[in-house]
Amino acid sequence: MSAAILAISPPAPPLASSVWLGAAGLSVCGLFIVQYFPIKAFCISNEDMGELVKDGHHINTAMLATAVASPIIFALWSSILFAIGVVDYIIENPGGGPHYKAVSLVPVAIGFMASAAVMILGSIITQRVKSR
Repeated sequence: MSAAILAISPPAPPLASSVWLGAAGLSVCGLFIVQYFPIKAFCISNEDMGELVKDGHHINTAMLATAVASPIIFALWSSILFAIGVVDYIIENPGGGPHYKAVSLVPVAIGFMASAAVMILGSIITQRVKSR
């Protein structure tokens, strides 16, 4: 992703560059976490882990779940930042005309709407499951 950002011509506007670099940084941090957990947890058996999280005395289960989910959260934020940069680049790009911007922005807008629809559907499903 970083190589693609550097190779873009014309150069990306400041906002696009900033959010793309932020997204790249988040991706790298998520990668570090993904690689760290298996190495660190290699010596812990299932029984030991069960004992560590039992009743929250040794390890807070919410904190453990957050730590394990953090790469996914980083990937989500990284994707959002990358998409913001793409939209900014399309809008700020001096090349072509309005019809080229429309050709670029329509698929991105459809993707944003589909993502929003999936998130709304997920919320509805969660609420229905909790209400049972």
